[in-house]
Amino acid sequence: MKTRSLHLLRLACFLVLVAAAWFAYARLQLPAHPQTPSGPLPYAVQQVEYDNDSIGLEGTLTVPRTPGPHPAVVLIPGSGEVDRDGSLFGHQFYAVLADDLTRRGFAVLRSDKRGIGRSRGEFARATSLDFASDIQAGLAFLRGRPDIDPERIGLIGHSEGGLVGSIVAAKAPGIAFLVLMAGNGVPADEMLLARTRRQLAQEPAAYLARELALQKAVFAAATAPGSEAGRAAKVRALYRSASSQYGRPYSEDELAPFLTPWMHTLLKIDPQALLRQAACPVLALVGDKDEVVTAADNIPALRQALAANPRARVERLPGLNHFFQTAPTGALSEVAGIEETMSPRALALIGNWAVQQTQGR
Repeated sequence: MKTRSLHLLRLACFLVLVAAAWFAYARLQLPAHPQTPSGPLPYAVQQVEYDNDSIGLEGTLTVPRTPGPHPAVVLIPGSGEVDRDGSLFGHQFYAVLADDLTRRGFAVLRSDKRGIGRSRGEFARATSLDFASDIQAGLAFLRGRPDIDPERIGLIGHSEGGLVGSIVAAKAPGIAFLVLMAGNGVPADEMLLARTRRQLAQEPAAYLARELALQKAVFAAATAPGSEAGRAAKVRALYRSASSQYGRPYSEDELAPFLTPWMHTLLKIDPQALLRQAACPVLALVGDKDEVVTAADNIPALRQALAANPRARVERLPGLNHFFQTAPTGALSEVAGIEETMSPRALALIGNWAVQQTQGR
């Protein structure tokens, strides 16, 4: 039981939005999937560079061959070491999405995250706020191009990218629209606690209560004011206390996610407060087989946050997993073996809605 508890908590930490194991697996050389774009393409593909202060960012801009200025989209990747194409599990999720949107008439910017691929900067020290700043730099880059209509630029964020998009939309005026693909409406700490409740539902009530109490104490320590070293000492002290008091095992691997600037920031962000500040049209989508951002928890939270926005729409998509693939169960172990990179009905829903928001502006 103790070993299982260690495994579940570690898994929950990494599955806030994406598991660390995804990235190692994603680097395997797997066959191309049918939806992966291949030439000749009916649009221009440009390799671009732009700066966020002193950090150089690089990406790919796909532009329709029709006369501009064009409406545009900035794609915002999910958490972890994700490149511009969304290369995970042998799929190129963001390349497929960009291809579909560009064929619909949008210029699409997708970039390597700072410290990943050809972008500079330090990934290990970056937070969701840093990624939001990078997206704002991408917006400024697009608005400075004569072939882009600065009044018709939208944001599409996947997983943590939805949260990052909400940060940008809450602050930046003039966003044409925001799409959340598996963006969470429930704060990260509540998502982790809910996952623990589900996974330990068959354990004795006292055992579950003890695990939840430990998690809540760790969250508080990880977000406490003061130095990073001080927070790390508090987190370690909590695990050591649990180990000495009732024999709960732990390791540095389990502690590691809570000692990062990323987690320190993520646990303090309220996604509902951000969405209430977004004045633009919002489309929030969650697959009902998503095991990371669960529909049962997040759909009601998203609807509550967006209730006052008359141009908001929240959809629960049957049969789709965290990556918007049609999936048997939604387990992450299925992702690589699914031929489909992204559901055509999800692509159509996003693309048609984005067109509707930019027509006539």
